[in-house]
Amino acid sequence: MWGELHEEKEIIISLCETIEAGKANRLFRELGAQLHYDVYDFPAVSYENWQSESLLHVTLFYNGKEVDAQENFNGISLVFPFAVRPSNDQPKALNLINQIIAKFNGVATYQDQEYSASLVQTDWDSCNDFLLKEWGEEPGSQSLAIMIAENYA
Repeated sequence: MWGELHEEKEIIISLCETIEAGKANRLFRELGAQLHYDVYDFPAVSYENWQSESLLHVTLFYNGKEVDAQENFNGISLVFPFAVRPSNDQPKALNLINQIIAKFNGVATYQDQEYSASLVQTDWDSCNDFLLKEWGEEPGSQSLAIMIAENYA
């Protein structure tokens, strides 16, 4: 059921060079990220108590191995909490993803395909459609969040 609820969507960014932690911190902060000890996220402007407080979650990698924000890295995973953010946040997330790709001079993929915002939005629109038709829900709704929580209980 998890996949049917479209809980989250991931974009992978491969970097042409290893980025040092200090430089990365500056770049992420310039884009609006917050550092929570060892991980970054991009806070949502507003949210209900059942919605994610983050627009994007960031995971860093060095040669395929997950690393903390205090370490150098050459890969970035950006996760948009699709089901627990309203659909009007999707273009905001994609705009931010584009900025991150440009800022870090990376090459991005989505579902093993070359990333483009239009490709991703087309897929996300299909997911929006599926959630409405199959479950009668839209991303960011309280009842969808409850369905996801019950799936883990």
